[in-house]
This record gives sequence, C-alpha cells and structure tokens, in this order.
Amino acid sequence: MDTQTPTDVRGYCDLLTAASVEGWAYDPAVPNQPLVMQVLIDGRRICSVTCDLARDDVVAAGYSSCKVGFYVAIPPTLQKDRDHVLEFRGLDGSPISLQDRFGPKRSWTLPKGNTDPAPAKPRDIIVGNLDSVDEHEVRGWAYAKSAANVPVALDVFIDDEFQSLVTCDVDRADVGQAGHPNSKVGFVTRVPSQYFDGHPHILSIRSQKHESWRFETSQGDRGAQQRFCFSGQITDGHVDGLRDGAVRGWVFRHDLRTDTKSGGLQVLVTMQGHPVAQITAHGSRWDVAEAHDCDPNCGFAFYPPAQLVAGRTVEFDFRVIPGGHVLGGSPIRVNFPSLETVAAIRDMQEVTDKIFAELWLLRARLRRMAPTETYTVEHYDPWARQYQKALAAAPDRLDGLLPADGSPPPLISIVCPVFRPRLPDFIAAVQSVRAQSYTHWELIIVDDASKSLELTACIAAFREQDKRIKAVTQKKNSGISGATNAALARAKGRYVAFLDHDDLLATRAIEFMLAAALRTGAQMLYSDEDKIDDQDQFSEVNFKPDWNYRLMLAVNYVCHLLFVDRSLLQEAGPFRTACDGAQDHDIVLRLSELVRHDRIVHVPEVLYHWRKTPASTAASRKTKTYTVAAGMHAIQDHLDRKRLTGRAHSPRGITCFEIDWQIAREPAITIIIPYRDHIDMTRACLKALWANTGYANYRIVLVDNWSTSEEAFAFAAEMQRRDGVSVMRIEEPFNFSRLNNLAVAASRGDLVLFMNNDVFVSNPKWLRAMVGEMLADPRVGIVGNKLLYPSGRVQHGGVILGVGGVADHAHKGLPADDPGYVARAISAQDMSAVTAACMLCRRTAFEAVGGFDEQDLQVAFNDVDLCLKVGKAGYRVIWTPSSVAEHRESLSRGDDMRPEHQARFFSENEIMVRRWQEVLSADRFYHRAFSRLSGMFSDLATASVEGCAPDNLVRDDLVEPR
Repeated sequence: MDTQTPTDVRGYCDLLTAASVEGWAYDPAVPNQPLVMQVLIDGRRICSVTCDLARDDVVAAGYSSCKVGFYVAIPPTLQKDRDHVLEFRGLDGSPISLQDRFGPKRSWTLPKGNTDPAPAKPRDIIVGNLDSVDEHEVRGWAYAKSAANVPVALDVFIDDEFQSLVTCDVDRADVGQAGHPNSKVGFVTRVPSQYFDGHPHILSIRSQKHESWRFETSQGDRGAQQRFCFSGQITDGHVDGLRDGAVRGWVFRHDLRTDTKSGGLQVLVTMQGHPVAQITAHGSRWDVAEAHDCDPNCGFAFYPPAQLVAGRTVEFDFRVIPGGHVLGGSPIRVNFPSLETVAAIRDMQEVTDKIFAELWLLRARLRRMAPTETYTVEHYDPWARQYQKALAAAPDRLDGLLPADGSPPPLISIVCPVFRPRLPDFIAAVQSVRAQSYTHWELIIVDDASKSLELTACIAAFREQDKRIKAVTQKKNSGISGATNAALARAKGRYVAFLDHDDLLATRAIEFMLAAALRTGAQMLYSDEDKIDDQDQFSEVNFKPDWNYRLMLAVNYVCHLLFVDRSLLQEAGPFRTACDGAQDHDIVLRLSELVRHDRIVHVPEVLYHWRKTPASTAASRKTKTYTVAAGMHAIQDHLDRKRLTGRAHSPRGITCFEIDWQIAREPAITIIIPYRDHIDMTRACLKALWANTGYANYRIVLVDNWSTSEEAFAFAAEMQRRDGVSVMRIEEPFNFSRLNNLAVAASRGDLVLFMNNDVFVSNPKWLRAMVGEMLADPRVGIVGNKLLYPSGRVQHGGVILGVGGVADHAHKGLPADDPGYVARAISAQDMSAVTAACMLCRRTAFEAVGGFDEQDLQVAFNDVDLCLKVGKAGYRVIWTPSSVAEHRESLSRGDDMRPEHQARFFSENEIMVRRWQEVLSADRFYHRAFSRLSGMFSDLATASVEGCAPDNLVRDDLVEPR
C-alpha cells in the first residue's frame, strides 16, 4: 500500500455525529489507489482509515471510482458532555481538507451526546482470531466475510491509544485447513517497548470499516482484545537439536531499559512434565551473538542421562526459570540408540582414533625415511631459478586494468640516485629497467657528483638510446637523501619506484606492482627481494609478511621494491638527510602516518635483486654505527610525532631496535594461574613471579582444578590468607577454556594475564614490557612473550598458522639470542596468534569475543582460536621478545599425543580446521613461499607465482573438513 502523502485530496464529509463519521476521499494523482488517512480527535490519533468502501453516488456524480468511501466509528469511551475536534491528516501528519455543506474544512466540532437518530448501517462482517499477545509478537488472523480474498487492514490499540496499522496477508495454513476460504489472512506485530513496564495493559484490534464482528481470542469469545502485563525484559532462545550427544541451544534476556542482551540464564529441562535437569546457558555461541547482537555467552548443552533415554524416543521441554518462558523449538523429540548400540559405536571410535594416531605418526616416519628434494632459504638459488621461470610464464597482470578508451596508461617514475657505482653493475641496473614488461615509465638518474667521466659518458649514451631516461648531474655531493630528492623533483609519474644504482629489477616488477596498486587502491606497496652476487648466484631471500607495523618499528623489513603514489610522497615531504643510512626506514614510517594501513599492500613476489659485492659487505661493516644511529633517529622521531611515550634503542648494536615503552600509569592486572596438585611447581612459579615482577598493580587468581592431595588443600588455605591472592576451586574435569573464563568473570582487572603454573619469570621488566605494548595502541587486544625451554632454547616465538596442520610455535629450538630469519626471532611484531601459556589480554577484547571456547576447544588450540577471534574483531595481536620467561611445557597436564589424549586432540584439530580453514592456509605474517610441512622459516614450498598454481600449502592434519 502506497503511503505517500496526498497534495490535493478531493472528498466530502457526509455524516458527522457523536457516534460516527462518514464520507469519501481520494487523491486525483492516483485515483485508483485507496487513500489512507489518520483520524485525530482533540489532537490524539485514534485510528487510520482506508478510503475503499463502495460509493456509487460518487461515481454518479462524475468521479472515476466508487471505492473511495470511509466510515469511522467514534470511540464509545469519548466524553459525551462536551465538544470534541475531529481532524484528518496524511500519514506524515500533514493536514487534509474535506468539503462539507459549509465549504472546505480541516476540522469539525463533534456534537455533544449521541444525536444520531439511528445507528449507521453495518458495512460488513469481519471474521478472525487474536491468537496470542506475548513479549515477542502479537499474532492473529482476520478477513472480511464479503471479500475473503482481499486483505483487511486493522488498527492496533493499547489502552485506547493507536499503535499501528496491520494488514492481514501473512500465510496461515492452519486457518485454511480449518475450513476458512483463504489462508493469506494472518497478521503479526509487536508490543512497543514502552509497555514493558510491569503494569497491566489492554491490547485491542479494531476496524473502522466493519461494525459487525465475529472476533475471538484464544481465551474465548471476549472480543478482539487481550490483557497483558510484561516486565522490562524479553527472553529469546531456541533449541537447535541434538549434536555430539547433547541437545544444544541458546537463550538470552533483552533488558529494554538498558538495551543489554545477556546470557547466563537458567534452563529447566522436563520430560513428560517431570524435571530431569537444570542447566546454565553460558556457553560460547558466537553465531548467535552475530545474528542478535547479544552476549555470546548464551549457549547451553544438555546431555540426556543414558539410563533414562537409551533405546527410546523421548520428548524434552526446555523453558527458562524463573518465568517459564518456553524456548523456540521446544518441545524436541529425539530418537536415542540403545546402550548396546552406543557401546558398539564407542568401540569403533576407539579403533578409529588408534588408526588415526598411527597414521599420523607413520607419515612423519616415512617422511624422515624417504626425504624428497627440499629447497631451503640456505639452498635458495635453484628455487629462485624455478621461480623466475614461473614469474615469466605468469598471465598478464594488467589485463583489464588499463584504460580501454585509448588514454595513456599510468606513468611510473623510477628514481635512481647514483654515486660511483661499479660501471658493469650500473649498466645492468639500467638495462633491467629498459627490459620491463610494462613500458610506460621514466627513469630519472641523479649523478650525485661522482666526478667520473666514464659514468657521465655511460649515462649520456643511455639518454641517447632511450628518451624515457632522464639524467641530472649534481655539482656537489648531497648524500643519498639529497640525490633522491633531486630525482623526485623531476618525477612526473602517478607512482614512484626506487632503485639503487647497482641493483636489478625483475623483468615484470613494475607490471606486478602497478597491477596490485590498481586492483587494490593501495598507495604504498612493497615486494619481496633477494641478493645477487658477482657469479649471478641468488641468496639471502627476504620473504616478507603483509604490512606489519610493529615489526617496522623494530627493523626495516620493507626495504625494496618500494612503490608509492607520488601524491602521497609529496604530502610526506622530502627525504631527510639527517636519516641518511636509514632514509628508506624513515620514509616508510612517515608514509605510514599518512595512509590508512589497509592501503599498504605487500606484493608477495621476488621482484628486486639487491647487488651483493665484497665492497658493499665491507662498507656495511664500516658504517654499522652510522646506520644504527640513523635508524634509531628515524624511529624515535616517528614515536615523537605520534606522541607515543617510548624510547628506541639497539641493545645489540645492529639495525634491529627495541622500544622501552614509558608507562605513565599501571592499569590493574589479574594474573590467572590454573593448577591441579603439583604444588611444588606452582609454589615455585609464584615465588619467581613475586620476586621478579617490577610492576605493582596486579592480583593473582589461583584456579584449583580439583586437586586431591592434602598438600594442595593446605596450599590453597595458605594462599587465601595472602594479600593480593585469591583461590577458586572448580571441581570439574580439566577444561582450560572454562577454568580461565570463570576466573575472568570473577575478577576485575583492566588487563588479564593468563599464565601456566609451569612458567617462570626472571627479568623484572617482563610484565612492564608486555603492558607497554598493550598501552601503545588501544587496538592491541593481546600481547604474548618469548618463552624458553629450561635448556635456554626458544619454545615459543609467536604462533604461525597452518604449519603442521593447525599451527605451531615460531623459532622453536633456536638459541635464545639467535636473530632467526631476517631478525624475526628478536623483533617485536604483529602476529596472528600467541600462546596462552603467558598471554596478556585486554579485558574488553576478551569479553567482546566471548572468551575462550569452552565447548569445542577445551584443551588444545583455544589460545589460537581466541587470537583469531580477537583479530577478526579488529584488534591487533603483538609478540614481544622484550619479555622472556621459562616454560616447562605441559608439565602438569601432559602431552597431547599420549594415547589417552589423542582422541580429544584430533577432535579439536578438526574443529579448528573447519572453523578457520581459509585463515590457516594463508597466515598474513608468514609468506606463502615457506613450506607448511616442516622447517619453519627455512624449507620452501614449490616455486610459484601467487594465483598461478594449485595451492601448495599442503594440509598436515589428516582431517577432511565436512
């Protein structure tokens, strides 16, 4: 029905009494569409009326349609001993004028008392039923007896206040099956939230066109009204069905006054009217949270007692207590196998689990017994040559991206500052530009006062051979930044690429970079790089992560090939001579301050070859102090510009930096340590923590998971008496996720630190380093640290996704101070996940994602799952090596691959693969060129170009996703 407000209504008010008003009206702009008007008495809306009653007299007078009449019954509750003002308005509130015998009018005065000599003639009979009025909806059905196939419009009133107009056109198969002429007669509406106030109200359904009613309620023939009394809360929930041996569902309560939707409700389960269980709905249900914008801790799982249901078909009823609200989908009927069948199934599961475990171990043995040819970063040259063939054969990356109207494609400015290069290397660099597959470029060479006749002649020859080459000769040496600025001043391209005077571009470098920029809208892009020596051997490949801001504060991992929108460069300003030696680090940091980080794109291809010569190696040793100072200067200036209170320094005297974050205040931290017996180890963990924590504002929550020894009871009593320590006892089977969730719920700290009882700290700055990372950016949700085995080698350097199946620890087995691959083992960085053995979490982030998954991931992978949920919610996960601790991994819990744990481990492995398969196969911070089978940051996968070969990230989990 069109609700557009009429601008020139024509009509007449024929009859006006204290009991009713009759007339006709229509909009000449849409004469065949019934006009809808609001009816107001004394400024109060009493109903809406549709002008669609038959009026043959109107047609006889020359108007085009007879379906223009209206009839309004004046509410009998209206006070009869005084005058009242009647008005008609459009649905947007604009006044409507109708004619009467005195001319056009917008309002009338109703006469006192009932002066109508006879009641108006009934127009029609309405048949229907008001089925239910509850917190969620008002349901019913109705139709006009004379026109059952035409939907009727009804007015909804509460306490005689008009609320809404409903059209009866919802399918009601039950009405049709009951013998009524039509099933499209239903209506559904809601009680407005202001009536959820704990007071009684009356809801009524009225029709202004029908005087004669046959309208019943589910409570009997009481007319079309029902009394109701709702509190300020609505309960919503559903029983989903049987899965993994449990009847699962969800329920939450919506408080309309605070607009909060919270879980944790009590659900009573009955069978044939008898209670069989009372459960708490506080399990993690992120699917429900996303659909209803509610607390994710609203799920429940009911495990029917086997002796009660075995071999039977049983019906369970689920309702919330107190209140008795019945959940959607309840009652639910379930067929259960017999005890004999269940036993047989379990036997088969045990056999399957054993076979599964044996296959897992057998494959690892076979791989060791019959090794295939493996390329590594140390044995990189053969891989590089295979890769270069794949790169050359890849399809045109610019297909469909360049202008099709004949306008010129984007010009790329390649800037090349030059100072006394080896001439053959310089010639090779220029020739690598001239060989580019994308030809719309300009090469701007700036000779920074090399004062070499050979070089000058060589540059001049290139200019003669190729007009795309431009040259500038500076009379005075201005350094790398000054020479680069001189080149940028002459650049005309839309994008700028940077080339050192003796390095090489891959033949398709500019093509790939430009294609990525056009495809993504990126303003700053960078590629991977390797090195080439005088024997044309490739080595030292740098396979980079996607944009990693925290890593950029530690080391200039971006380097080459850098490709930037020229307008962004102009906004950033010139290269700074004060940062010569780290000028590229400085410019990337400055650019990152101006561009959205989703506009910084990593092109995961080796497109730049850095010249490696004896001279350059010697020079790098001589200038180490100079470049370290320049890098420190670049980072510190960046921190100062962003008003970040940190101090950059290089503890190893190399171009790999750490930041000492200055903490102005100490937010409250709750340190949660679960344990079961193993009191000596737990006491040692606490002793180390108290002795070696240079941070005051923390409390410890010890979670006693069903310890049974006398020593454990004495220890718990002792700890309860200690200031700053509390003990929670949870007598349930081990469920790491649930233990920590319960502890978080019972604590108050702004930050929560999850710590295993087999973790031992020794450096007093361990916690301050983690807190500093958290406070540096409100988007940081989780911080992890570096964990070492008792031998001093690395146990945890962050988590890499997809390696060995689901995930594995980075840098495992390296000596504690080993830099690792491209300094990744000693550099703070963004990562996809960290371990919960020692994990600092922002409480708001933890609660926003529903905490650990205590339903499906009770022991393994719950920390990885939490990190991925936090990342998906828009937070960052940081790993810092500035905080170090010793970890005696799973000493109290045991190994996941012990026979009694294998079934659970494989099940949780399968859940992670199902839930995060796309993410696991493409960790943003671990290059696709690395193998996912073994040799983290070392072994290489099959050489290929992104998107041009089958996925070579081979799964290693033996789990087929369903």
